[in-house]
Amino acid sequence: YHCPHCGFQIKPFEKMSLGNVCIGEFGCVTYNSHHIKLPPSLFLLAEALIRAEGRGLTRAVLASVVGMDVNDSTVTKYIARLREAFCKYDPGFNQIECIKGFGAYRWVRQRDAGRRTRCANHQGHG
Repeated sequence: YHCPHCGFQIKPFEKMSLGNVCIGEFGCVTYNSHHIKLPPSLFLLAEALIRAEGRGLTRAVLASVVGMDVNDSTVTKYIARLREAFCKYDPGFNQIECIKGFGAYRWVRQRDAGRRTRCANHQGHG
């Protein structure tokens, strides 16, 4: 996937770590040592946001990542569901940030206190 605004390439299906989160097999994310199984659409959104490494992704880009004909409000609902999925494991979860005025979201990197999440057999961006 490419962002039409900045040209940033999002590479799906490669394991990667970013602070306290790790993208694993399709549908699986490890967050603070918790393995979270996500539905396909939510996993694709999480993967895109994490792979963007703090760069903002517009709702249009996120809609194209999901691969459906969705509008802005649908993306907003999916983001809310994604936040809820992480809040089940961490009620204080706040790593998906809305970039007001741009219609975009980004994953805010946070380091796990003293621990780093690693994908199996992957050195990642820790």
